[in-house]
Amino acid sequence: MAAGSGTVLHATRDGVAVTYDLRPKQISGAFLPASAAFTRMQRMRFRVRTDHDTPLAVALSEKMPGGGRYLAMFWSSANTWQTIELTPADFVVSDGPGDPVDADGRLDLDAVENVAIFDLGQFFGALPENADFPVVIDRPSGTHTMVLDDFQVLESAGRQAGPGEIDRFDRGFLQWVTLGGMELKLSAAGNPLGIPAFQATYQQSEGQFPLLMRRLTNLDLSKATRLVFDIASEREATLIVSLEVKQGGRYNLTIYPPGSREVFHVDLKLADFEGLGKLDPAQLKSVAIADVTASTGGAPGRNTIWIARVGMESM
Repeated sequence: MAAGSGTVLHATRDGVAVTYDLRPKQISGAFLPASAAFTRMQRMRFRVRTDHDTPLAVALSEKMPGGGRYLAMFWSSANTWQTIELTPADFVVSDGPGDPVDADGRLDLDAVENVAIFDLGQFFGALPENADFPVVIDRPSGTHTMVLDDFQVLESAGRQAGPGEIDRFDRGFLQWVTLGGMELKLSAAGNPLGIPAFQATYQQSEGQFPLLMRRLTNLDLSKATRLVFDIASEREATLIVSLEVKQGGRYNLTIYPPGSREVFHVDLKLADFEGLGKLDPAQLKSVAIADVTASTGGAPGRNTIWIARVGMESM
Protein backbone atom coordinates (compact mmCIF):
# COMPACT_ATOMS: atom_id res chain seq x y z
CA MET A 1 0.00 0.00 0.00
CA ALA A 2 1.34 3.44 -0.92
CA ALA A 3 0.43 6.97 0.14
CA GLY A 4 -0.95 9.72 -2.06
CA SER A 5 0.07 13.37 -2.02
CA GLY A 6 0.07 14.87 1.46
CA THR A 7 -0.65 11.45 2.99
CA VAL A 8 1.11 9.38 5.67
CA LEU A 9 0.49 5.66 6.28
CA HIS A 10 1.16 3.83 9.52
CA ALA A 11 0.13 0.47 10.96
CA THR A 12 -2.20 0.32 13.98
CA ARG A 13 -3.96 -2.45 15.88
CA ASP A 14 -7.08 -1.76 13.81
CA GLY A 15 -5.47 -1.67 10.36
CA VAL A 16 -3.57 0.79 8.20
CA ALA A 17 -4.17 4.39 9.27
CA VAL A 18 -4.15 6.88 6.40
CA THR A 19 -3.55 10.42 7.69
CA TYR A 20 -3.99 13.24 5.21
CA ASP A 21 -4.62 16.95 4.80
CA LEU A 22 -7.81 18.01 3.05
CA ARG A 23 -6.78 20.48 0.36
CA PRO A 24 -8.69 21.51 -2.79
CA LYS A 25 -7.88 19.48 -5.91
CA GLN A 26 -5.59 17.08 -4.04
CA ILE A 27 -6.21 13.32 -4.02
CA SER A 28 -5.42 12.20 -0.49
CA GLY A 29 -5.66 8.49 0.22
CA ALA A 30 -4.14 5.05 -0.14
CA PHE A 31 -3.01 3.36 -3.35
CA LEU A 32 -2.71 -0.39 -3.88
CA PRO A 33 -1.25 -2.17 -6.90
CA ALA A 34 -3.78 -4.40 -8.64
CA SER A 35 -2.92 -8.07 -8.21
CA ALA A 36 -3.45 -10.76 -10.82
CA ALA A 37 -6.67 -11.68 -8.98
CA PHE A 38 -8.31 -8.55 -10.40
CA THR A 39 -8.74 -10.20 -13.78
CA ARG A 40 -11.26 -12.59 -12.14
CA MET A 41 -12.74 -10.19 -9.58
CA GLN A 42 -16.44 -10.50 -8.81
CA ARG A 43 -16.30 -8.54 -5.56
CA MET A 44 -13.93 -6.24 -3.69
CA ARG A 45 -14.29 -6.15 0.10
CA PHE A 46 -12.63 -4.07 2.82
CA ARG A 47 -13.34 -2.39 6.15
CA VAL A 48 -13.05 1.37 6.63
CA ARG A 49 -13.49 4.00 9.33
CA THR A 50 -13.07 7.78 9.05
CA ASP A 51 -12.80 10.42 11.75
CA HIS A 52 -15.40 12.70 10.12
CA ASP A 53 -18.58 12.41 8.07
CA THR A 54 -17.46 12.35 4.44
CA PRO A 55 -17.97 10.78 1.03
CA LEU A 56 -15.28 8.27 0.06
CA ALA A 57 -14.40 6.92 -3.36
CA VAL A 58 -12.68 3.83 -4.72
CA ALA A 59 -10.93 4.40 -8.04
CA LEU A 60 -9.78 1.69 -10.46
CA SER A 61 -7.18 3.02 -12.90
CA GLU A 62 -6.51 1.16 -16.13
CA LYS A 63 -3.12 1.02 -17.81
CA MET A 64 -2.15 4.01 -19.88
CA PRO A 65 -2.31 5.00 -22.63
CA GLY A 66 -5.84 4.11 -23.66
CA GLY A 67 -7.23 3.24 -20.23
CA GLY A 68 -9.75 5.09 -18.12
CA ARG A 69 -10.47 5.70 -14.45
CA TYR A 70 -13.57 4.19 -12.82
CA LEU A 71 -15.12 5.33 -9.54
CA ALA A 72 -17.50 3.97 -6.92
CA MET A 73 -18.52 6.31 -4.09
CA PHE A 74 -20.16 5.77 -0.72
CA TRP A 75 -20.84 7.60 2.53
CA SER A 76 -18.69 7.19 5.63
CA SER A 77 -20.12 8.25 8.99
CA ALA A 78 -17.62 9.51 11.56
CA ASN A 79 -15.95 6.92 13.81
CA THR A 80 -18.05 4.04 12.45
CA TRP A 81 -16.58 0.85 11.03
CA GLN A 82 -18.18 -0.25 7.77
CA THR A 83 -17.65 -3.28 5.58
CA ILE A 84 -17.71 -2.15 1.96
CA GLU A 85 -18.34 -4.71 -0.77
CA LEU A 86 -18.26 -3.49 -4.37
CA THR A 87 -18.76 -5.33 -7.65
CA PRO A 88 -17.54 -4.22 -11.10
CA ALA A 89 -21.11 -3.03 -11.78
CA ASP A 90 -20.76 -0.40 -9.02
CA PHE A 91 -18.03 1.47 -10.91
CA VAL A 92 -18.70 4.28 -13.38
CA VAL A 93 -16.25 6.03 -15.65
CA SER A 94 -14.82 9.26 -14.27
CA ASP A 95 -15.34 11.87 -16.96
CA GLY A 96 -14.05 15.08 -15.40
CA PRO A 97 -11.95 17.55 -17.39
CA GLY A 98 -8.68 16.07 -16.09
CA ASP A 99 -9.64 12.41 -16.46
CA PRO A 100 -8.23 10.14 -19.17
CA VAL A 101 -10.55 9.06 -21.97
CA ASP A 102 -11.09 5.31 -22.08
CA ALA A 103 -10.49 4.01 -25.59
CA ASP A 104 -13.15 1.28 -25.39
CA GLY A 105 -15.54 2.94 -22.91
CA ARG A 106 -15.79 0.04 -20.48
CA LEU A 107 -14.07 -1.24 -17.34
CA ASP A 108 -11.53 -3.92 -18.30
CA LEU A 109 -10.47 -5.75 -15.15
CA ASP A 110 -7.41 -7.25 -16.83
CA ALA A 111 -6.19 -3.71 -17.53
CA VAL A 112 -6.60 -2.36 -13.96
CA GLU A 113 -3.21 -1.17 -12.74
CA ASN A 114 -3.97 0.22 -9.29
CA VAL A 115 -6.70 0.89 -6.74
CA ALA A 116 -7.10 4.13 -4.82
CA ILE A 117 -9.30 4.74 -1.77
CA PHE A 118 -9.63 8.43 -0.97
CA ASP A 119 -11.68 11.19 0.65
CA LEU A 120 -13.95 13.13 -1.71
CA GLY A 121 -14.49 15.89 0.83
CA GLN A 122 -11.90 18.20 -0.71
CA PHE A 123 -13.55 17.88 -4.15
CA PHE A 124 -17.07 18.57 -2.91
CA GLY A 125 -15.79 21.39 -0.72
CA ALA A 126 -14.23 23.08 -3.75
CA LEU A 127 -17.55 23.30 -5.62
CA PRO A 128 -18.60 26.89 -6.36
CA GLU A 129 -21.70 28.45 -4.86
CA ASN A 130 -24.77 28.44 -7.11
CA ALA A 131 -26.82 31.58 -6.60
CA ASP A 132 -29.73 30.14 -8.60
CA PHE A 133 -29.99 27.06 -6.39
CA PRO A 134 -27.94 27.53 -3.18
CA VAL A 135 -27.36 24.04 -1.75
CA VAL A 136 -25.57 23.50 1.56
CA ILE A 137 -21.90 22.67 0.93
CA ASP A 138 -19.55 21.58 3.72
CA ARG A 139 -15.99 22.77 3.16
CA PRO A 140 -13.84 20.52 5.35
CA SER A 141 -10.18 21.24 5.96
CA GLY A 142 -7.37 20.21 8.26
CA THR A 143 -5.82 16.84 9.00
CA HIS A 144 -7.96 13.70 9.04
CA THR A 145 -7.50 9.95 9.36
CA MET A 146 -9.05 6.99 7.56
CA VAL A 147 -8.35 3.44 8.76
CA LEU A 148 -8.42 0.55 6.27
CA ASP A 149 -8.41 -3.16 7.06
CA ASP A 150 -8.94 -6.59 5.52
CA PHE A 151 -8.79 -5.68 1.82
CA GLN A 152 -9.84 -8.68 -0.31
CA VAL A 153 -10.44 -9.44 -3.98
CA LEU A 154 -13.04 -12.21 -4.29
CA GLU A 155 -13.88 -14.38 -7.29
CA SER A 156 -17.30 -15.54 -6.08
CA ALA A 157 -20.38 -13.63 -7.24
CA GLY A 158 -22.18 -11.30 -4.84
CA ARG A 159 -25.73 -9.99 -4.63
CA GLN A 160 -27.14 -8.97 -8.01
CA ALA A 161 -29.49 -5.99 -8.35
CA GLY A 162 -32.91 -6.64 -9.85
CA PRO A 163 -34.13 -4.94 -13.05
CA GLY A 164 -34.55 -1.21 -12.49
CA GLU A 165 -33.37 -1.45 -8.88
CA ILE A 166 -31.51 1.61 -7.64
CA ASP A 167 -31.40 0.91 -3.89
CA ARG A 168 -32.85 -1.53 -1.40
CA PHE A 169 -30.47 -0.39 1.37
CA ASP A 170 -29.54 -3.95 2.32
CA ARG A 171 -25.80 -3.86 1.50
CA GLY A 172 -24.60 -2.43 4.80
CA PHE A 173 -23.37 0.90 3.41
CA LEU A 174 -24.81 3.95 1.63
CA GLN A 175 -24.18 4.87 -1.98
CA TRP A 176 -26.03 8.15 -1.43
CA VAL A 177 -23.95 11.17 -0.41
CA THR A 178 -24.61 14.75 0.62
CA LEU A 179 -22.73 17.93 -0.23
CA GLY A 180 -23.29 19.11 3.33
CA GLY A 181 -25.65 19.85 6.20
CA MET A 182 -27.03 16.33 6.60
CA GLU A 183 -26.47 13.42 8.96
CA LEU A 184 -26.85 10.19 6.98
CA LYS A 185 -27.17 6.63 8.18
CA LEU A 186 -28.78 3.32 7.34
CA SER A 187 -31.95 2.39 9.18
CA ALA A 188 -32.39 -1.39 9.12
CA ALA A 189 -35.33 -1.66 11.52
CA GLY A 190 -37.71 0.41 13.60
CA ASN A 191 -38.09 3.22 11.07
CA PRO A 192 -41.51 4.49 9.93
CA LEU A 193 -41.25 2.61 6.62
CA GLY A 194 -40.76 -0.74 8.36
CA ILE A 195 -38.14 -1.97 5.87
CA PRO A 196 -34.43 -1.26 5.25
CA ALA A 197 -34.09 2.44 4.49
CA PHE A 198 -31.73 5.32 4.83
CA GLN A 199 -32.22 8.21 7.19
CA ALA A 200 -31.22 11.85 6.66
CA THR A 201 -31.44 14.48 9.40
CA TYR A 202 -30.95 18.16 8.60
CA GLN A 203 -32.12 21.74 9.12
CA GLN A 204 -34.85 23.14 6.86
CA SER A 205 -33.39 26.62 6.29
CA GLU A 206 -34.47 29.49 4.10
CA GLY A 207 -31.93 30.31 1.40
CA GLN A 208 -29.85 27.10 1.66
CA PHE A 209 -31.03 23.67 0.58
CA PRO A 210 -29.75 20.37 2.01
CA LEU A 211 -29.25 17.93 -0.87
CA LEU A 212 -28.85 14.15 -1.31
CA MET A 213 -27.34 12.60 -4.43
CA ARG A 214 -26.77 9.17 -5.96
CA ARG A 215 -25.04 8.33 -9.23
CA LEU A 216 -26.97 6.26 -11.79
CA THR A 217 -24.63 5.82 -14.75
CA ASN A 218 -23.73 2.26 -13.73
CA LEU A 219 -27.38 1.17 -14.17
CA ASP A 220 -29.22 0.26 -17.37
CA LEU A 221 -32.30 2.49 -17.15
CA SER A 222 -32.90 2.85 -20.89
CA LYS A 223 -36.44 1.42 -20.70
CA ALA A 224 -37.49 3.25 -17.53
CA THR A 225 -40.64 5.35 -17.53
CA ARG A 226 -41.19 5.98 -13.80
CA LEU A 227 -39.15 6.72 -10.67
CA VAL A 228 -40.60 5.12 -7.54
CA PHE A 229 -39.69 5.13 -3.85
CA ASP A 230 -41.20 5.26 -0.38
CA ILE A 231 -40.55 8.20 1.94
CA ALA A 232 -41.60 9.33 5.41
CA SER A 233 -40.87 12.72 6.98
CA GLU A 234 -41.02 14.08 10.53
CA ARG A 235 -42.30 17.43 9.25
CA GLU A 236 -44.26 18.50 6.21
CA ALA A 237 -41.74 18.98 3.44
CA THR A 238 -41.38 20.36 -0.04
CA LEU A 239 -38.75 18.32 -1.88
CA ILE A 240 -37.37 18.79 -5.37
CA VAL A 241 -36.45 15.53 -7.10
CA SER A 242 -33.84 16.24 -9.77
CA LEU A 243 -32.58 13.93 -12.51
CA GLU A 244 -29.27 14.86 -14.15
CA VAL A 245 -28.35 13.56 -17.60
CA LYS A 246 -24.88 12.92 -19.00
CA GLN A 247 -24.92 16.02 -21.18
CA GLY A 248 -25.33 18.15 -18.05
CA GLY A 249 -29.04 19.06 -18.15
CA ARG A 250 -31.41 18.64 -15.21
CA TYR A 251 -35.08 17.67 -15.02
CA ASN A 252 -37.07 18.50 -11.88
CA LEU A 253 -40.33 17.56 -10.18
CA THR A 254 -41.62 18.58 -6.74
CA ILE A 255 -43.15 16.25 -4.13
CA TYR A 256 -44.87 17.04 -0.82
CA PRO A 257 -44.43 14.40 1.95
CA PRO A 258 -47.12 15.08 4.56
CA GLY A 259 -45.09 14.84 7.78
CA SER A 260 -45.85 13.03 11.07
CA ARG A 261 -43.82 10.04 9.76
CA GLU A 262 -46.68 9.08 7.45
CA VAL A 263 -45.61 6.66 4.71
CA PHE A 264 -45.77 8.44 1.36
CA HIS A 265 -45.41 6.37 -1.83
CA VAL A 266 -43.80 8.31 -4.68
CA ASP A 267 -44.54 7.27 -8.27
CA LEU A 268 -43.26 9.84 -10.76
CA LYS A 269 -43.55 9.61 -14.52
CA LEU A 270 -40.29 10.57 -16.19
CA ALA A 271 -42.34 12.36 -18.84
CA ASP A 272 -43.62 14.75 -16.15
CA PHE A 273 -40.16 15.99 -15.15
CA GLU A 274 -39.55 19.53 -16.34
CA GLY A 275 -36.38 20.44 -18.19
CA LEU A 276 -34.96 21.39 -21.56
CA GLY A 277 -36.15 18.93 -24.21
CA LYS A 278 -37.24 15.33 -23.73
CA LEU A 279 -35.71 13.29 -20.92
CA ASP A 280 -33.87 10.24 -22.27
CA PRO A 281 -33.61 7.65 -19.45
CA ALA A 282 -30.62 5.99 -21.14
CA GLN A 283 -28.67 9.20 -20.46
CA LEU A 284 -29.42 9.44 -16.73
CA LYS A 285 -26.35 10.32 -14.66
CA SER A 286 -27.64 10.98 -11.13
CA VAL A 287 -30.69 11.53 -8.96
CA ALA A 288 -30.79 14.23 -6.29
CA ILE A 289 -33.31 15.24 -3.63
CA ALA A 290 -33.27 18.74 -2.07
CA ASP A 291 -35.46 20.18 0.69
CA VAL A 292 -36.75 23.68 -0.18
CA THR A 293 -39.50 23.81 2.45
CA ALA A 294 -38.34 26.93 4.28
CA SER A 295 -37.85 28.84 1.03
CA THR A 296 -41.40 28.10 -0.18
CA GLY A 297 -43.38 29.34 2.82
CA GLY A 298 -42.73 26.56 5.34
CA ALA A 299 -41.35 27.22 8.81
CA PRO A 300 -37.65 26.48 9.37
CA GLY A 301 -36.88 23.55 11.64
CA ARG A 302 -34.94 20.34 12.10
CA ASN A 303 -36.29 17.44 10.02
CA THR A 304 -35.63 13.76 9.42
CA ILE A 305 -36.66 11.81 6.34
CA TRP A 306 -36.50 8.09 5.62
CA ILE A 307 -36.31 6.72 2.06
CA ALA A 308 -36.66 3.10 0.92
CA ARG A 309 -37.18 0.91 -2.17
CA VAL A 310 -35.82 3.30 -4.77
CA GLY A 311 -36.14 2.09 -8.35
CA MET A 312 -37.06 2.78 -11.94
CA GLU A 313 -40.00 0.95 -13.49
CA SER A 314 -40.97 0.58 -17.13
CA MET A 315 -44.71 -0.02 -16.93
